[in-house]
Amino acid sequence: MRTGTRTKRGLALVVAVAAAVSVTGMVTPAGAQSGKAPGVSAKEIRVGAVVGKTNPTGAPYDQVAEGAKMYFDYANKKGGIYGKKYKMVAVLDDQTRDSKNLINTRSLVEEKDVFAVNMATQTFAGAQYLVDKGVPTFGWNIQSEWALGPNLFGDKGSWLCFGSNCVNWSPVLIAQREGAKAAASLAYGSSPQSADCSKAIESTFARYGPPSILNDRSLSFGFSANDISAGVKEIKDRNIGFVAPCMDLNGAVNFNKALKQAGLPNVKWYAPEGYREDVLKQLGPELENFTFSMSFLPFDQAQYSPGMKTFIAEAKKRKYSLSEHLLVGWQNAMLLNEGIKRAGKDFTQKSVVDEINKITDWTAEGTRSPINWTTAHGPTPPNSTGCSAFVQVKDGKFQTVYGQPGKPFVCVKQNPYPTALTEVTYLAPASAK
Repeated sequence: MRTGTRTKRGLALVVAVAAAVSVTGMVTPAGAQSGKAPGVSAKEIRVGAVVGKTNPTGAPYDQVAEGAKMYFDYANKKGGIYGKKYKMVAVLDDQTRDSKNLINTRSLVEEKDVFAVNMATQTFAGAQYLVDKGVPTFGWNIQSEWALGPNLFGDKGSWLCFGSNCVNWSPVLIAQREGAKAAASLAYGSSPQSADCSKAIESTFARYGPPSILNDRSLSFGFSANDISAGVKEIKDRNIGFVAPCMDLNGAVNFNKALKQAGLPNVKWYAPEGYREDVLKQLGPELENFTFSMSFLPFDQAQYSPGMKTFIAEAKKRKYSLSEHLLVGWQNAMLLNEGIKRAGKDFTQKSVVDEINKITDWTAEGTRSPINWTTAHGPTPPNSTGCSAFVQVKDGKFQTVYGQPGKPFVCVKQNPYPTALTEVTYLAPASAK
């Protein structure tokens, strides 16, 4: 799920942890003592990561750190930058706990003396701390906290809109392309993020059609067949042909299994996450009703992007399974490297942040759709174009759909949005620079 708001409980916990840490104290960064850029020496640039390796959905957030390290190794073999090599000094598991996220974040900055942070988890309690410290931070954007400051760089930009006043056009376009006459959205009742995502999808269906006539925001993690029997019956009785879940892929697959058992084998699904080779091997035919949406170039389109070819080659050298998380880590590290390159040999944390925020067409060497970092921190959608690529499982393989040959990205104008989702353009991946 690509959204997030912090609960009052979470805020209280963050405040308590911050107070505790302040009392106990931590090591002052070496860079702060010397007046030089923290985490930077004559020979190295220190980077650390906080990941939610332990999480309730099984998402491989640790692969974001692996992807970043893979890029750093690649850059180091080419000589590094300004005579310095990157070093990933720590990858800390926050166990998807607010308190642990903040403590680990502070540990990277105050004990490990890092120049930059990678963040990939379901909680981002350390966001304001990183903003206050001005630490360049890169990662997996599924929380509203990514918009808190100019030094936070999420993989899709640093501002996401969810809720009934927002537009989430990708699942609606899928429903239209698949010919659905009625739709449903599903969300977890215990997750405000999930509920907000569902509200945005419901309002976007109301705007463009088909109607979303079932919007169940009461599901629980690990639901049983009995828990969803009423929803399955309503989908069957009301002839709903498309479902847009705001939950993990495993939850969606399990719900779809219940639909099949109820005699509904052809209901189509939106998949907001799960585009990974290992998932395809594990679930195989269970994914054939799903359409995945992403802001990056699908792997089967690598022939159009030298940058994607390089990523895949480096991953295969290490025998890594291709995944969106691994790619996001690679792109995050590449953005840090680009910011340092533009800032010059006497770079600081602030100069790197400032230089990245001048970039108007970031494509990570053609591996993703463009981000304009002058506007990507919000608070409103830029007056530009949003692009997504779409992938389905066909004949046991991921295959790109809806685009045109050589132009896999389907793009929609934002702010103002079009009157109909037939008003789209198609975009080719940018050439490597």
